[in-house]
Amino acid sequence: MEALLQVLESTMAVRDPYTVGHQRRVSQIACTIGREMGLSEDRLRDLRIAGALHDLGKFAIPSDLLSKPGKLTPPEFALIKTHPQVAYNILSPITLPGNTAQIILQHHERMNGSGYPQGLKGEEILLEARILGVADVMEAMCSHRPYRASRGLTEALDELTRNNGILYDAAVVETCLQLYGQDLPAPWQVSAGPPSLRVVTPLSPDSPGDGVRPHEIFSGVRALSQAVAGKSRPWAKLGSKGPRSWLHLGSASIMGWLIMASFRGW
Repeated sequence: MEALLQVLESTMAVRDPYTVGHQRRVSQIACTIGREMGLSEDRLRDLRIAGALHDLGKFAIPSDLLSKPGKLTPPEFALIKTHPQVAYNILSPITLPGNTAQIILQHHERMNGSGYPQGLKGEEILLEARILGVADVMEAMCSHRPYRASRGLTEALDELTRNNGILYDAAVVETCLQLYGQDLPAPWQVSAGPPSLRVVTPLSPDSPGDGVRPHEIFSGVRALSQAVAGKSRPWAKLGSKGPRSWLHLGSASIMGWLIMASFRGW
């Protein structure tokens, strides 16, 4: 399973390195919340994997739309809203542990039924999906995006508080506020380079998602991206880089096939 995660993440990083980093940070936040709420190790495993793959469906959305500044048109937003279902369809042929695929499918569902893609309400939504949804909002609001600056931790916590029990699960929000409230060090650090998120884990240091080394994901990706862009002689470059580059090329082909299969099956 870890090898599969690395292949999928590496393939996504060729096209959208930001989303890979976002998924990893969301996974870490979600597991911190889940562990505090007493989830079993099996459920934390499912949550960690779901967090690491929850935006996989964005691979099928044009990159200029994902980074578009300003308000999306209704047709554009409708396309964005397909990404949980597309991710679920891509992953359906794969035997994922537990409820991982369903957690990914439901991570944009909301307590009052206003979410997507199924419009589920309250307890119809898996607890892990409710946790993932809150973690997703936290990370998204506190990170810089291509089309806007970070809104900050305070505004993110205000959003969760305003919609506590309306959009977001009350117990999950309460746990999140306890972990990331004003009495704890702020978990976000803005660097001079690409934005990064340091997740404060006031619990066990070996919790799921800890110890992630992003450079392991991006190793070997640059040569493939240059080849795709036509900036190098791809076969000579890939041959000189050894099996890892061939792995990335193969994973890109596999991803393309999975996306086409998902649309046919949707």
